[in-house]
Amino acid sequence: MKINLLLILTTLLFLTGCEKKPFYVASIGNAGSLDGQYGIRDMSVSDILGGGAGFGYGAVNGYPGASADIGRMGVPNHIEGFWAKYEEDATTYFRISADIDSELAEKKIRTLRSYYESFKGQTGSMQVLVKRERVQVLYSLYCPSHRADCSGKEGADPNGWVVDSPIKGLDVVVLFDGKGEMSLTPFPDSPYEN
Repeated sequence: MKINLLLILTTLLFLTGCEKKPFYVASIGNAGSLDGQYGIRDMSVSDILGGGAGFGYGAVNGYPGASADIGRMGVPNHIEGFWAKYEEDATTYFRISADIDSELAEKKIRTLRSYYESFKGQTGSMQVLVKRERVQVLYSLYCPSHRADCSGKEGADPNGWVVDSPIKGLDVVVLFDGKGEMSLTPFPDSPYEN
């Protein structure tokens, strides 16, 4: 009986040793846009470690947009926020509250972190991009081509998750690509209401 119990406990120990532990993935955040000027006043991405980061950087335009230190952020699992598109004759308001598939996001992040031939960067940037009601959450590692081989290893990305960012030359993985709601008037309880 004791031998069986010992075998079961040993097996469980080996299985838990193989389990991948949660990890921090980003310390820099960017908020930007793909079609002109926006105001992102309240946007947050939470992570599987119980933390997250705010991406409400105010007026943003272009990619990668405004940048800030976000501390230590893990694999994202939820996005929530409000943003507005400023045009000459009107302002359009947007909001989103959506879950992010954290298991898939982690697989994509791990793929990018082991993608390069010789670059071993481990902490990257999390990026929130808006284009009208569309919101994307991207993850990137800055591989300085003058200091490292930034070519991908053969077979490193069998799923095709590593793609060019909106500006060529920076590899990203898309962790979330969704659509929020749109309104011609501010949403209740939004930072644009008053």
